[in-house]
Amino acid sequence: MRRRALLASPVILKSIPGRAAPRGTIELLTADDRPYAIAQGPEPGFVLTLSAELFRMLGLQVVFRFLPWPEAELRAANVPGLAIAPIARTPAREAHFLWAVALFDDPNGFATLQAPPPNTLEEARGLPRIAVVEGSLHEAYLRERGFANLVPLPGRTEALAAMRAQDVSTWFHGLPKLRAELGRFVQLGRPIFAHPVWLALNRQTTDIPLPELRQAFATLEADGSLDHMLRPFLGPAA
Repeated sequence: MRRRALLASPVILKSIPGRAAPRGTIELLTADDRPYAIAQGPEPGFVLTLSAELFRMLGLQVVFRFLPWPEAELRAANVPGLAIAPIARTPAREAHFLWAVALFDDPNGFATLQAPPPNTLEEARGLPRIAVVEGSLHEAYLRERGFANLVPLPGRTEALAAMRAQDVSTWFHGLPKLRAELGRFVQLGRPIFAHPVWLALNRQTTDIPLPELRQAFATLEADGSLDHMLRPFLGPAA
């Protein structure tokens, strides 16, 4: 488990189990999920940077706690006062969180390492094997559209290995993540669909004024700060 506190620059803090966050801070749970959230390195990832700026505008310091994602989601749903990001809003999660701010639309598509990637679903239907992370919204999206050539894998590590070993033809996932995972040799297709990525709060969190948090986001959007932050990762359409 790692914790990071972010004011003007990130600082690594030791985890102190059982101790509440000091006044003026909020704890945000996340997982190492490049380029959105980064546990080690000079930058915390653009989702965490954006989340920290929103809370800073409310006068709060953020402490990031990195956990395995299932643990982070379970804890955030059950412990009052916690935030979580980045998280997709799904029917199964709907009742467990306060959906504070939709941070950006996450583009999803296909990636390859050798042949040109599919740019449409119809192009992908003819491929022999498509990697997806098991249980992900990407797997659900393709299955709902009749895809039978999917190879569900336990996680990104296994999908990455399958791509490098040429055991699959392509990987269907978030395009910024695919770029981060596969590096400069990746070929990315056009976005197939996009879904909102959220900053959410535990439902019993009552001391964070949601209207002010949403107004802070609107301010960043209006003055161009949001576009400046997201453009390197999502492109000019962000």
